[in-house]
Amino acid sequence: MRYRDAGVDISRADALKEELGRLVRSTWGAAVRPIPGGFAGVMAFPGAPGLLAATMDGVGTKLHLALAHGRVGDAAADLVYHGADDLLVHGARPLAFLDYIAQSRLDPGVVLAVVEGLARACRETGAALLGGETAEMPDTYLPGVVDVAGCMLGVVDPQMVLDGARVRPGDAVLGLGSDGLHTNGFSLARRVLALSGLPAEAPLPGAGGVRLVDALLAPHRWYGPALAPPLARGAVRALAHVTGGGIAGNLVRVLPDGCRARVRPFEPPPLFRWLMAAGEVPLEDARAALNLGVGMLVVCAPEEAAPLAAELAAAGERVSELGRIVEGARGVEWSDMA
Repeated sequence: MRYRDAGVDISRADALKEELGRLVRSTWGAAVRPIPGGFAGVMAFPGAPGLLAATMDGVGTKLHLALAHGRVGDAAADLVYHGADDLLVHGARPLAFLDYIAQSRLDPGVVLAVVEGLARACRETGAALLGGETAEMPDTYLPGVVDVAGCMLGVVDPQMVLDGARVRPGDAVLGLGSDGLHTNGFSLARRVLALSGLPAEAPLPGAGGVRLVDALLAPHRWYGPALAPPLARGAVRALAHVTGGGIAGNLVRVLPDGCRARVRPFEPPPLFRWLMAAGEVPLEDARAALNLGVGMLVVCAPEEAAPLAAELAAAGERVSELGRIVEGARGVEWSDMA
C-alpha cells in the first residue's frame, strides 16, 4: 500500500505549496524575516523586544481513531505539542495558542474534552490558551466527526533565530525518538489497521503486549525541556521537526545551499515495522509518510555530537546519531540508496 492509496498524495501537495508560497510571499514587508522551508513564520512586531513566531496546523485524521476510543482530548493536546515543536525549530518559545473546533452539530462532551486537552498541553508548554472558535456546520462536516486546528504564537530573540544558516559540511545529525506516529501518517495507518482485520485492542507484534490502539495514539512528544539548555548556549546549529514528509522531507528544509545530508538506515520501532509488513508499504513510502520513530532532528558541530547526545539522554530523550552533513547539492539521501 502506498500513501496515495490512502488518499494522500505528497507530490501533489508539494506542488500546491509552491504555488501558495508565491502568494504568501507577495504579502511580506520588511518586518518579515524570510526562512526558506521554515516550520514557522518569523517577523518583527512593533514595540516587542523579540521577533514574533507563528505556526498553524490541525490534528488530522488521528482524531477519528481518538474519537472511537474516547481519547479525543489527548489527540487535541498533540496539536499544541506539534505547534510548540515547530516554534522550537527556530529557537522560539511558546506564548499563546488559538484553537478552532468544528462539527456538524456541536457535541458538548467532545468539545469540552478537546478544550481540556488543549489547556493541559498549553500549561505544559507554557502557552496561554488565548482564545478560539467553535463552528457548527452540518453542510460541511459529517455527523460524529470533529475537526481541530490551531495557531501557536511564540517569541524569539533576533540573535538566537535558527534558520539553518549555521549548518556546515561535517556536522552531525542526531535523532530524538518519537513516541509513535505523533500526528502524521494516520490516513495510511488507519487504512492498514482496517485491512489487517485486527481489532485496535489487539497486541502489537513485538512490543511486549502493548495494544495497537495505544501505540497508534501515543502522544506527540514535546522536546522543549530537553532542548532549551543547548539552544540557549548555541550548541544547536539547526533543528528539524519530523512531521509530514518524514525525515528527508523535513531535514532538507533546514539545509543551506552546498550542504547535503546523508542519513544512515536504521531499524524502526515495532509499530512502524508492523505497519510496513501488514500494509505491504514500500520502504520509500514509509520514509516519506512516517517519522519511523524519530520526532526531532538536531544538527550540531561534530565535536558537540557526543556530549550533546549524552546531555539529551540524561534529560530523558532517546538519542541516536543518524548521519552527517556533506558537501553537495542541497538535499537528503539515505546511504543505502546513494
